[in-house]
Amino acid sequence: MVQKLFTKSAFKQALHCPASLYYYFDSEHYANQNNVDSFLQALADGGNQAGDLAKVYYDIKPEADLADVKGYNPSVAKTMELLKRDNVNIAEAAFRWENCFVRADIIEKKGNLINLIEVKAKSWNPEEDFFVQKNGKVNGRILEYLYDVAFQKYVIQNALGPLFKVKAFLMLAHKTAIADYDGINQLFQLVKVDEHHNKVVRKPGAERLREYAHILNPVDVDEVVDRIIAGQTGEQEALMHCSFHEFVKKMAKEYVGHTKRDSPLGKKCFKCPFYSNEDTPGMLDGKKECWKKLANFSEEDFSRPLVQDLWGQYIDRDKMIKEGKYFLQDLCRNDFKETSGNKPGLTHIDRKLIQIGLATGKADLLADYSQNIHDGIYLDVPGLKAEMTNWRYPLHMIDFETTTVPLPFYKGMRPYEQVAFQFSHHIIKADGSIRHEGQFLNTAKHYFPNFDFLRKLKAELCKDNGTIFRYAHHENTVLRSIRRQLISSDEADKQELIAFIDSITHPTGNEKEGMPGPRDMVDLMDIVLRYYYHPSMMGSNSIKDVLPAILNSSKAIQKKYREPIYGDTIPSKNFKNGITKAWIETNPDGTVKNPYKLLDSIATFLGVGDEELEKFDATYVQEGEQIANGGAALAAYTKLQFTNESETKALAEALLRYCELDTMSMVFIWEYFHEMTGV
Repeated sequence: MVQKLFTKSAFKQALHCPASLYYYFDSEHYANQNNVDSFLQALADGGNQAGDLAKVYYDIKPEADLADVKGYNPSVAKTMELLKRDNVNIAEAAFRWENCFVRADIIEKKGNLINLIEVKAKSWNPEEDFFVQKNGKVNGRILEYLYDVAFQKYVIQNALGPLFKVKAFLMLAHKTAIADYDGINQLFQLVKVDEHHNKVVRKPGAERLREYAHILNPVDVDEVVDRIIAGQTGEQEALMHCSFHEFVKKMAKEYVGHTKRDSPLGKKCFKCPFYSNEDTPGMLDGKKECWKKLANFSEEDFSRPLVQDLWGQYIDRDKMIKEGKYFLQDLCRNDFKETSGNKPGLTHIDRKLIQIGLATGKADLLADYSQNIHDGIYLDVPGLKAEMTNWRYPLHMIDFETTTVPLPFYKGMRPYEQVAFQFSHHIIKADGSIRHEGQFLNTAKHYFPNFDFLRKLKAELCKDNGTIFRYAHHENTVLRSIRRQLISSDEADKQELIAFIDSITHPTGNEKEGMPGPRDMVDLMDIVLRYYYHPSMMGSNSIKDVLPAILNSSKAIQKKYREPIYGDTIPSKNFKNGITKAWIETNPDGTVKNPYKLLDSIATFLGVGDEELEKFDATYVQEGEQIANGGAALAAYTKLQFTNESETKALAEALLRYCELDTMSMVFIWEYFHEMTGV
């Protein structure tokens, strides 16, 4: 097996779970789900682009950018050669000390001073945010990053010796920095190299950004980093169970020697990425190995309903695991804490007990709910009916697609500021007729879409006084964010637009004033939570999981939508001119296919076959053949900022159909509730 040194990514893995280092080391044989969809994830978090912008800010010369210098010895040798200069800025400088090896994002050498700059695509405001809490513990929001740079400083200082002073910085996206250059994001295009590697292609003109306001700024973290290395922060004993020095030496030795160790099971083990599935055929499953050894699991136990599958908050899974309660079968009402709530329908404990009871057949847990359970499905018809009588027709189903990125797309924006680039809108009339009423998608580059997005939405929703529905909190959050943008804008109609937002939303977060608007949107997910549960949903209430449950619950909906009526008797903005859609197809076992799997692939809109897709543009394959989830939608919109005309048209069509299905899914949920209640 090829020798591997203890890198900063291995250090991060050890902090999370020392036992997982064994699986992380042997990536050839052990599956790691964190390696799946790495291109999509990189598009979403913007870290690669932030890293390249930092190189621009520090004016890294081509010979001092060591990103393409591979191997431990060659990269270290090149770094040492560059450090002979009195002053030099280096990207991806390499340092080795004993079994440890780090590549630093940016090294700024000034004589004997080494400024270590670790670039993170994270928002931070030094005037409001803090690194260490009053109890002496490192702030959990920034802990991972501070320990990362502490490990780097520890290795670099030891590698260079006492003649040099290493000072640590985190380069972060400043919350209050405003982009005074249009299209910063578009200057750094992320492209896929291979299955697990991406790179940034810097566009001409990016170097000019040094002359404009910097949206990434180095923050001095040297003092807190020294405290971490010295073992003087309050979380270290619980996190490492030893000093920083001991942890690094012990983990490095075990990693390099590929030594397998055990770690206590905890809730973090439920999220272990080292498991095998259909995307990683033939790979070993480290997660199962741990559970088999430490919890004495059999292969059959993994198919039993587990504590990890339980829905909701207010769950102490660590306590359950310590008590040997691994399965839903082991739980009872006493395992959950009561919380206050005054809404009708199920409480969070009720919903958990129903999930446990239906999954395990424990009749005692279902006794209080049996009157609303039929064919293994919980549906509170009287409660749901009472709720639905308050809804006013026509009903409006809306869904937004948005993005927040560290490098702003548009001039005048802050890092991670909300961009609302798309919405879809379905209407249901009192007679039960349905239509896809409208949509919005910004495909223009260098154009801030939020206010026109809002104007179009207002025009569609203000034609009547019908009830407006969203699914979860996102739409309310986005509109309140746009409200804040309007307040500081000079839009001629901003007071009218603010009044519209206030009429259909409620204040959130730090907003201390205001009341819910007279047409405050109804959260359809909240309705599902309080009145409906299907065992196939397990612990999820995502619309992607609720939708198949609803469709499998209703023969009437199956019969109706097995026919290609969508785009015909149900008008659509995207299925038209003879193009219709049947939303119901069945799997070999008779269950209904998830409609999101029935969306056309991107290859269809590009005019190529699926087998030609990778040849056309390999990045589409990494995103998936379909835009069928929010992450893929975000990635597609990001690609819109770089694409040519044919690709823009293809991505736009795929995005429009995806978002349309989101609001049509809300219609399906209403149709089922209407069928069961008659309201």
